[in-house]
Amino acid sequence: MSSPVIIKLAGEPSGTLKGKHAVGVYWTKALELMPNLHFDLLATLIGVDSITLYYQGARGPAAEVFHFNPNGKVARAYAHYL
Repeated sequence: MSSPVIIKLAGEPSGTLKGKHAVGVYWTKALELMPNLHFDLLATLIGVDSITLYYQGARGPAAEVFHFNPNGKVARAYAHYL
């Protein structure tokens, strides 16, 4: 998972986390800091083995791209913000 927010929230200078455990720790901390976190889905864009969710988030408009492996599970995810 890659996101500019990871740099600040997780203290990871690369902005990238690897593995379910690291991503879970990140989201646990994020939800502790913003317990009322809410997203309004604006559009779902379909690609080949990927989707992009375009939404209004706590920091404004955002898009997240999810790439799926052959088993249909998310293998990579990228968050983008204005």
